Amino acid sequence: MPVIAIHQSQYIPWFPYLKKIALSDIFVVMDNVQFQKNGVQNRNKIRNYDGDFWLTIPVTGHIDDLILDKKIAEDHWRQKHWRSISASYSKAPYWHLYKEHLENLYKRDYTTLHQVNKCFLEFLLEALSLDTKIIYLSELQVAGTKSELVLSICKEVNATTYLSGLGGKTYLQGNDFNDAQIAIEYIESATPRYPQFHGSFISDLSILDMLFNVTQAVIKGFLQE
Repeated sequence: MPVIAIHQSQYIPWFPYLKKIALSDIFVVMDNVQFQKNGVQNRNKIRNYDGDFWLTIPVTGHIDDLILDKKIAEDHWRQKHWRSISASYSKAPYWHLYKEHLENLYKRDYTTLHQVNKCFLEFLLEALSLDTKIIYLSELQVAGTKSELVLSICKEVNATTYLSGLGGKTYLQGNDFNDAQIAIEYIESATPRYPQFHGSFISDLSILDMLFNVTQAVIKGFLQE
């Protein structure tokens, strides 16, 4: 009985994003929705000894561009991001497990944000041994906005349970889901505390920080809690 979660495309997303994937049978990536300026579709945080900071992919185009069509403005971001990640984590305990694969991702050529986010999501799924089925919203024949769209997606993939963040309580129409015999489960978006070799714990970083600091077994435990 499929459990589904839905979220917008993100660049090197944070832990709660991956937890939604881990708890789902099907994860729908919203790629054909409007790009959100100053969101996390093209940026996320890592840290060094001085604190946390953003890695941002420069994009260009119009305010109403879809994520799927959002063009990358220039190519230097790949080298900048790789240098920042290397400088921050090359001495982290599990850096060696992911260094080569991650470096190869930053050597690829990309023209759209969608290409980047898709490649890095595939890397994270492999790194965490997650076999959740990934579907992109652009592949589905659905329509609507907010609660109507979510319900339409759930019906399209024959979901019996929809996993939502707590923010869904403000717009999901529970009666419509009940009528469709689809349960809604709300989960809190929270990053568990874990050892960070840089020092005092900083929350809400890209999942990369956790990958480099603790074992895969520890992360898998966090994902299933």
